Amino acid sequence: MKTSSAHHNIRHALFTAILAGTAFSCIVSCSKPAPETPMERSRVLLRLFGDLDRRDNAEALKSIETYRNLEPTDPFLPELEHIVRANSVIASARGKLDAGDVAGAAADLDAYCLKYGDVNKSVSEAKTKVDLLLEAQRLNEKLLAADFSDDLRTAAVDLDKFGKANSKLFPNLSAYATAKIREADKRAVVEKDDACAALLLDAMDAAAAGRKAEAAALATLLELNADAAQLAGFKAWLRRRPANP
Repeated sequence: MKTSSAHHNIRHALFTAILAGTAFSCIVSCSKPAPETPMERSRVLLRLFGDLDRRDNAEALKSIETYRNLEPTDPFLPELEHIVRANSVIASARGKLDAGDVAGAAADLDAYCLKYGDVNKSVSEAKTKVDLLLEAQRLNEKLLAADFSDDLRTAAVDLDKFGKANSKLFPNLSAYATAKIREADKRAVVEKDDACAALLLDAMDAAAAGRKAEAAALATLLELNADAAQLAGFKAWLRRRPANP
């Protein structure tokens, strides 16, 4: 939305309306003193333009309300108010994003759309981007919270899909997720080795204690999960036992 152009057009129209009202007052003032209302309108309008130039949206909204009390039927006020409100919520959301408060920015935009409708293009686009940023944050938090390789890989794959689908907004996200997938695969190898080492010790303890059924079950698990060296070492240990129970 070309806000500056819209402001200029509305400003020109409001000035024209004020000048017309002032001229009319001068014409009718031949028989009585000129009313103060046109002058007051001019002062409020100049204050409003100053608010807009300073991008002080909060004060601009106050000036708009004051001017509406003087000119309740002005046809240009609704559009100007709509622009200022949109700029205000976008500025608020941007400030919260700069502070790292993505949820707060999303809440501001959601509240605006709930109250005024999702009709302003700038607000609609900002809401879409912030919602996507919030989702990216959620997926990454899930990834960072993963304790095991399978959970890490699942979260990284989800983030990678999201990153590829939104590459224009997040150009580096897919590469980050891909690195996390590789990390998950490396971690899976370590986890498997650690689990099989623990399984091997349990199987040896069960065999040494004469718990044949437990030792047999653990041996089966070893055959399914352990690498060849671990399995061969376990079988060799069983053969070396002087009295294998």
